[in-house]
Amino acid sequence: MDFSKYSTRSEFAEQINAAYSARLHGTRLSNNPHLVWHDQPGPGPVKQVGHMDSKAMAWQHGWRLADKDQKRTAR
Repeated sequence: MDFSKYSTRSEFAEQINAAYSARLHGTRLSNNPHLVWHDQPGPGPVKQVGHMDSKAMAWQHGWRLADKDQKRTAR
């Protein structure tokens, strides 16, 4: 997905903005509500992320934007 395009950012603004706010409030990237986790066989509870849909990628993009902005302003 190309988040440099206005149409893409516009389509997924809800997820991007939600993730941006979540990051600023200390939410971890792995708490993306659009991720699908799969149990993996083996000892102990092992989970792996499944295929990321468009909403999950948009949420991740918003989270990373906030992370980058916060690190830039902390200097």
